[in-house]
Amino acid sequence: MKRVLSLLSGTALVLGLIAVAPAPAGAVDPTKGYNGICTGADALTGVTVVIDFQELNGNGGVAAPTITRCSPNASPGTARTGIKALQDAGIGVTGVAQWGLGFVCRLENRPSAIESIPRAGNPTYKEACVVTPPANAYWSYWHATGAGTTWTYSSFGALNRTVVPGGFEGWSFSLNRTASTNPVPRVTPRNPAVSAQGTVYATAQFTVQ
Repeated sequence: MKRVLSLLSGTALVLGLIAVAPAPAGAVDPTKGYNGICTGADALTGVTVVIDFQELNGNGGVAAPTITRCSPNASPGTARTGIKALQDAGIGVTGVAQWGLGFVCRLENRPSAIESIPRAGNPTYKEACVVTPPANAYWSYWHATGAGTTWTYSSFGALNRTVVPGGFEGWSFSLNRTASTNPVPRVTPRNPAVSAQGTVYATAQFTVQ
């Protein structure tokens, strides 16, 4: 498994480098999505987003509990990218100056610009979100159909991957890990509605509009 950079579509996002105090994770936009897995009318059309901060939880004294949130699809049947699913769930997402949202650098402002990340060989490393984050301190990207209990490391970046209706999108911060030891999100990616339907959505093909 390895990190995969999305193909870019649009101008790279220009990010400010002014240091600010780290904001607590979990301050999602309450007007978008809702807590927990997708249910009701969203169960088979929305996608559940999981953000597992791993070692960032409590780093520098800033709490960051795991987020599980439904990302409803306002137009069921219309394809969405992994980035759009994050935004529709109300999750704050920041790219890098070099590639824009082609590479996710922060989720819910973590890691913040001023927090030290104890990377191997550089214990005071700070992520400026200018270029691609280092391989031993980055947001790993995962997905699941919702029919089982297993996460799969994504072979596409979130800007170019089409999410699976009823499935799960997972983000897990990988610190001092390798391609074979990247930590999966610590939430079981099972959607009872998908299991009850017995539908295999992983083979469906969509075209992003």
